[in-house]
Amino acid sequence: MAFTLGRRLVLSLLLVLVVLVLSFSLLFLAVWTTSSAVVVVAVAAPRVRITVVYYTALNPAKWRDLVGMQLWTLVECGLAAAADSVEVVFSSLGDDAAGRQQLAEAAEFAELLLGGVAALRVATHPGNHYEYPGIRRAFDLAAEGELRGESEDEQRRHLVLYHHGKGMFSTKGDQTKGGALLTVTPVVVEGWRGIVQRFANDSAMNKAGYITSPAGFHWYNFWWARASYLRLLEPPQVHDEDRFYYERWLGGLYNPTTGQVQNAGATDALSLCAGNRGRVLNYACPNTKIRWRC
Repeated sequence: MAFTLGRRLVLSLLLVLVVLVLSFSLLFLAVWTTSSAVVVVAVAAPRVRITVVYYTALNPAKWRDLVGMQLWTLVECGLAAAADSVEVVFSSLGDDAAGRQQLAEAAEFAELLLGGVAALRVATHPGNHYEYPGIRRAFDLAAEGELRGESEDEQRRHLVLYHHGKGMFSTKGDQTKGGALLTVTPVVVEGWRGIVQRFANDSAMNKAGYITSPAGFHWYNFWWARASYLRLLEPPQVHDEDRFYYERWLGGLYNPTTGQVQNAGATDALSLCAGNRGRVLNYACPNTKIRWRC
């Protein structure tokens, strides 16, 4: 009888011990899971905001082919869906009935291509002022962020892609089938994922384009820039006598006190034609006669 009671006592103690071990195991698992979740939240990368700006004046003879190819590229490479906003800006050659009709048709065309994929906004501007409407939209986007109360860090993580209808009025052959457009687009537009990552990895980088001028702008005027950088530039002006102003604009820092513009330089710029060679290099880009910083 005493032996039976002793055995029952031992079994009861063992059962209590097992219950205690299981309870502590579950408690440890809960604490570990919670701690792990906290760690994951702490190391998660800050969100990057992407805005795409596409601008072109409309050549009545070829705008559908070129606009269709460039906007559909945004869809095919996934950028249209990934961007927070796609801003499409059209201008016409003249402020007349024919020009306004083309603008209406182009806006409808853009909606057809991107409306179901992207957060799309389309703006139209009668009359031709070269790239002023597109450059102005890119600049205003940075100013809008500041007005919305975005912090400096949020503006640094807001990346703007600007590109345009390259070859729309070219007299050197159809650039929708070759030439500069097909050289630059795969690198600057279709390669967007790698570009976003390079901005994330290089806090000193403010802009990126196919090939960088020593003055700090990008030839071909296909570029990415931080919104925090764009708002430091001169508010774009209309320069109908100098269409290259809109290419040089990206390299000019503006002093609102004096009204002066100074050269930004190229030390904060990435030439994408150099591949993974880094930011500050003297490198002759392939497929181009330009021999500057790349």
